[in-house]
Amino acid sequence: MCGLALLALAAACAFAVASTATRTGEERRALLAVPLPERASRATWAEERDAFAAHLARAFRLEPSVAGEFAGWILDASTRQALRPELLASLVMTESSFRKNARSATGAVGPGQVRPDLWGAWCRANLADPAENIDCAASILAHYVEVCAQSTTAAEACALRSYNVGYRNRNNPVYVAAAERYLAKIQRYLANLRNA
Repeated sequence: MCGLALLALAAACAFAVASTATRTGEERRALLAVPLPERASRATWAEERDAFAAHLARAFRLEPSVAGEFAGWILDASTRQALRPELLASLVMTESSFRKNARSATGAVGPGQVRPDLWGAWCRANLADPAENIDCAASILAHYVEVCAQSTTAAEACALRSYNVGYRNRNNPVYVAAAERYLAKIQRYLANLRNA
């Protein structure tokens, strides 16, 4: 089948070349000039990562090496989970200030402050590994966005509240103030990223 297609293509090219041949005293062939489509200029993965790292470093005053390391993990995880990388970066800043080995009194670990007792089976990841921890955090947040899914903005706010205090507690009067403070902090960090 492939051989037939190549043969047909060769015949079409030969016909096109033959039909453009000109005669002036002696026979000459004119080359068939087919313009190639212009290639869209898109940044490579390394360029995209480096640009995001520079953005993180400016917005959050991170060391360039730290920003570079986290930029790749955040871009990878946000792409896999269809999240804005700025949102995930703001979550990591809120949860751990970009510390790889952060631990909380409640047992949350890593840059995304994921609790293994609640999410270990969900993520099936080595939560001590910062890349896997960020991927797990993105997975949890994307899950909450899907569960909340009223509108993009409302779903994100609901998801962030749920990430902080739990889905069942997001509107509980006992936890509302904490959830609102968390959401406000994320929004401040998002503003830092927009303005950096």
